[in-house]
Amino acid sequence: MEPIYEGQLVIAMSETNLAHANLEFQKSFDARLQSAEELRRSPQAQAEVERIGKANTYLPLDRDTELFDWLDDQRDAKLCGYVTSATGSGLLKACQLYRTQYVKRRGTLLEVPATVIYAEIEQHGGPTDLYCSILEEIGHPLAHVGTLRDLRSRAWGTVKGYGVKILIIGNADYLTLEAFNELIDVFTKMRIPVILVGTYYLGENILERKSLPYVRVHDSFLESYEFPNLNEEEVIEVVNDWEEKFLPDNRRLNLTQIDSVVSYLRLKSGGLIEPLYDLLRKIAILKIDEQDFELNQYNLTKRFGRRKEPKVKFKRKS
Repeated sequence: MEPIYEGQLVIAMSETNLAHANLEFQKSFDARLQSAEELRRSPQAQAEVERIGKANTYLPLDRDTELFDWLDDQRDAKLCGYVTSATGSGLLKACQLYRTQYVKRRGTLLEVPATVIYAEIEQHGGPTDLYCSILEEIGHPLAHVGTLRDLRSRAWGTVKGYGVKILIIGNADYLTLEAFNELIDVFTKMRIPVILVGTYYLGENILERKSLPYVRVHDSFLESYEFPNLNEEEVIEVVNDWEEKFLPDNRRLNLTQIDSVVSYLRLKSGGLIEPLYDLLRKIAILKIDEQDFELNQYNLTKRFGRRKEPKVKFKRKS
């Protein structure tokens, strides 16, 4: 056993004291935080706030049906293409919904046949990331095992075995040139149409890139579709659906019955469904904290004035 010198003992005691002090500070901080939260809201109100904060849903609309019809046409004609929208439009959730119409999931695995595969890319979007995302979506146990060659062979074999007829790639903005070329090979060698899904940046700044290496990419994805923002009638549908799902009958806000509020919600959300859901959660929590708050455009603008409006679409520089 090695001897413990005086200096080491002092350091060890200092570290122990510091850890104890940190623990006591954390306990004190948590107690003050809990006390402040209790002063702000009752336990029942806090529970309701937490429930609303976790509210997550998506309402399919006519625009989703029209997108699904376009995807069906691409699948039947075996044509590649791309779909673009603003961030927060709900496009990725719409693609997930499209997949569920054709493919059932049993636990983490897709049932055979799986005619539609929808996989979302995570940064940095290289070929390895691409194949890992596809295999992970399918539920393959070796989704992250092996070299690129292994992953490619595994993904191609699995896709063929599942009878895939269309491959949809979400967050395609993240893809590298090498990953785009992998997808082109999937189409040319397996005759499975590939649909890229992303923001307007995908179409305007990547697929339209004036660069020789991207000519093959551009010419492989000539079919395009723009997923539209919500119009006023659709905003009303979404708001009514959200209130019905997440607010008790006796605490409905009835926002769509206040014309100025509907106009405010559409303007402040930019016609995008995710920012609209964000606003609905904020307003519902506001009414829990301030039951006498009068819902109108003036009061909401004053209260949420710091919230920026989303940048729906940039104008390209000439």
